[in-house]
Amino acid sequence: MGVDVLLMQVRREGTSPKRHHRSVLDSVPDYSDIFAELCENSGKPMLSRVDRYGSLLLTSLDMPQFIAEVDGLRGSVEAAEQTAILDEIGRLARRCGEGGNLELHLEGD
Repeated sequence: MGVDVLLMQVRREGTSPKRHHRSVLDSVPDYSDIFAELCENSGKPMLSRVDRYGSLLLTSLDMPQFIAEVDGLRGSVEAAEQTAILDEIGRLARRCGEGGNLELHLEGD
């Protein structure tokens, strides 16, 4: 059970959450459960909240901490597959941090 990471653009029409439209801009699939396992064993506050069976929505305001935790985790892994997925997730997180109308969705199976 992996945790896929989706960069979503949010278009708001009014103040009601029912009038918010989301579209996927980019994604990083976790086919081999690499990201899910890294999060479970990270010991980091935000990454520990990632649930391989649920969803976690992060906004651009959450990105400084999320990026710091992903970068810190990246420095402690050795396998090429782990480094590659953390690099891709970091790339999406940086894009999310640049725009107030972007969200990062961490979707478990």
